[in-house]
Amino acid sequence: MEKRFLDFLELAPRSRKPRTRGLTTVLEQAQSLSFVKEMLEAWGEYVDCVKFPVTVISMPWRIVEQKVKLYRDFMVDVAVDDPMFAIAYYQGKAAQYLRTIRDLGFTHVQIDTSFMAPKEAAEKARQDEIHFFAMAREMGLKLEGEVGQKWEEGDRARAAGGLLNVEAIVAETKRLLACGCDHVFLESRVLREAIGDYGEREEGTRQIRQIVAAMGLEKIFIEITGQLPFDVRMCHRFWAVRNFGPEVNMGGGELIEEMRYIEGIRRGISFVKGPSRSTSMLWFKSLIKNGGRAAEEWWKEDYPIDPTLVRK
Repeated sequence: MEKRFLDFLELAPRSRKPRTRGLTTVLEQAQSLSFVKEMLEAWGEYVDCVKFPVTVISMPWRIVEQKVKLYRDFMVDVAVDDPMFAIAYYQGKAAQYLRTIRDLGFTHVQIDTSFMAPKEAAEKARQDEIHFFAMAREMGLKLEGEVGQKWEEGDRARAAGGLLNVEAIVAETKRLLACGCDHVFLESRVLREAIGDYGEREEGTRQIRQIVAAMGLEKIFIEITGQLPFDVRMCHRFWAVRNFGPEVNMGGGELIEEMRYIEGIRRGISFVKGPSRSTSMLWFKSLIKNGGRAAEEWWKEDYPIDPTLVRK
């Protein structure tokens, strides 16, 4: 690890690569190679995985190859989002697709055989999923899973009133892990409905804590998408650290240019605009309160949310 600026100043500790928790996944945004290289030179120590979305399928092959190599040079794993697999699956080219991405240097794959599929095809989709999970593992690819849908219709992860179906989420997470997934992402839109924009919904937070307790922190990813408004994704990052500590896994749709905020929140030194009358810089607060040495679990410092300041 390269020497940190002002390294004589102590900060909240963080695990180092290769990490098993405290992972951050960012989204490939089709920026130039030079931009990505500069971001990785500054923040590559804190980026663990990059996910290529389906839209990169329109990019030149050589550019994707160069980007995969660049990320791998900085010890960043490279994943492919599930809609790309779905295209190959419905065209009968799933095996060719898996071989190709493996040969290109991708390390992780998301497999979805039920993407927009009719209900009557559910059993075939489930059997095909098991088949391609096994095939991907045999090829040396690592698997990622996801629980929850972007739309409400037919989503068993959701319950009435914006709450979660905890039992269904835990069952599906266990199934995906048993099939060989390294991690399971909790869909960002489902989380937002459960916890609110600022993490103000206490019942939703309690439910997610139940899920994490049942599955283990290292197996769960709190998905945060760049499609959320800036203040909401900042609050969701802060909520994740406030509830689960700096070593929570988060991201999926994160922006690499926002790594300074993400790592700052993990360290408790970034300001997050939210509905509280006290500071969100919890490590800083603990440092001052305890005479220059923050408490070991500084993220548990009090952060009362004022309901009168919550955006309706």
